[in-house]
Amino acid sequence: MDEIAVERVLRIIELVPAARVVAYGTVGAVADCSPRYVGRVMREFGSNVTWWRVVNAAGILPPEIFARARVHWEEEGTPHSHERVQRAAFLDVEELDGLWRSHGIDPDCG
Repeated sequence: MDEIAVERVLRIIELVPAARVVAYGTVGAVADCSPRYVGRVMREFGSNVTWWRVVNAAGILPPEIFARARVHWEEEGTPHSHERVQRAAFLDVEELDGLWRSHGIDPDCG
């Protein structure tokens, strides 16, 4: 994996505010990589960031981590049901890109 791309994905995820989530594809659009790449980064390096704030487009996480994520969602006040995060909690590409750019991070340097 490209270290700069991995760092970019992880930094973008760290910008997602409490009680909000992003889809893998949204992170990928801002980080200039595929949703699958974001998933790989999360699988290999995501334990050190707010991993529960990254879900699939339907608002679902894999069953093996869903219960742990729900604890975080409840603590943060993230709107969710027993099955998924609600649409109201999602940041869109423009919102996430705005957070990325407002932090003065050069997107080419990670």
